[in-house]
Amino acid sequence: MTSKYETEYVAPEDGSFTICGTPLSEYSFLLFFPTTPDYQRMSRKQILKGLTDPLASATGLEVEFTVAKNERYDTTPVSEHEILFGSNFRREGVPEVQPKNYYGVTADGTVYFNAISPVLYDYLWECFLEEFFGVAPGSSEASAGCAISECYREIPVLTDEVLKAKGYTQILDEQFDGDALNLDIWEYRGSGGRRGGYNAASQVTVSDGILSLTGEYRTDGEYGEGWYGAMISLKQWYTRGFFEANIKSSLNGGRGVGDFWSAFWIQGPSPYNPDLSQGGIGDGGTEIDIMENFGPSLTTCCVWVSGYEGNTGLDNDLCEVHHLYDDYAEAFHTYALLWDEEVYEFYVDGILIQRTSFGYGTSHVDEQLILSLELSDGFDIDQTEKRIMEVDYVKIWQKN
Repeated sequence: MTSKYETEYVAPEDGSFTICGTPLSEYSFLLFFPTTPDYQRMSRKQILKGLTDPLASATGLEVEFTVAKNERYDTTPVSEHEILFGSNFRREGVPEVQPKNYYGVTADGTVYFNAISPVLYDYLWECFLEEFFGVAPGSSEASAGCAISECYREIPVLTDEVLKAKGYTQILDEQFDGDALNLDIWEYRGSGGRRGGYNAASQVTVSDGILSLTGEYRTDGEYGEGWYGAMISLKQWYTRGFFEANIKSSLNGGRGVGDFWSAFWIQGPSPYNPDLSQGGIGDGGTEIDIMENFGPSLTTCCVWVSGYEGNTGLDNDLCEVHHLYDDYAEAFHTYALLWDEEVYEFYVDGILIQRTSFGYGTSHVDEQLILSLELSDGFDIDQTEKRIMEVDYVKIWQKN
């Protein structure tokens, strides 16, 4: 069993690595990592480890990163030769920031990496090492070194055609036809008390091809007066595959505000029991949050396991994506998970936002797909306000 960062690059014997004629050893490494509280929930130390360890294994070089927390190095180079991780840096030949994951080398040898979220830098770095150093994770073959020249590489958007090429076939296409939830395939989940309110079937409606989950304060609710949300799940459980939903999130005042939030997730039989979860690979499985929305410009995904590295509580690998879009409560976006034997990949509109095998590896058990408008522990919003999460479709693909 290996962790996310335990890759085994093999160093070349002659160490002949150059970028546009400059030895790699003459390069300075610079990471932009924002100082906002939201980003601090993601581990800067873990991100740096995912960059330094593979480089040391591949080249024998042990490097130190300069971590930029503000605009100090946006336009001012830290040295003559730079390898840059971050969208803030403005250098000759570095492309304008795009909502994509990409990397490249400029004509004068500056190497740049742009990721949707800082947690993806290790993946882009591994792609770079594999392509230009000729060494893949786990390879037993040594590279002969490389001479890297000007280039541009982009992680492609995931499409139906790509899924088919990977051997996947669509097995569910739920378009929410009719005027009620299809109880042949769905069930109401968690009905009754939950956190600071109640889940109820009455908060779930289907009309004009749209599933709506409504959150509101009710004086006449079936469980008494209080805040009401909604949760449904598929009756069929699945092991691995591609899971996608097209969702307009509910309005949300931001993480930490007492409000409803939209969620699209998958839950194993007992991911919170350390003896059963076993770091995500036991019979208890994993909780996989494909999407939790906490505002018009913030979407998140997360993997939760218990029994990892001796911890009896929960451990998680969180990814927060800020300002990929600013209209999550106004427009539909697709949120997806590609789950296979090796890795979890999370997507928004086909754009990769996280790639992880957190824990001891990916779950191998049947797990349940869930859509929910989650209740807060306590509410800060006025009792006259209403929140609505809308779902256009849910699709599932699995390997042939």
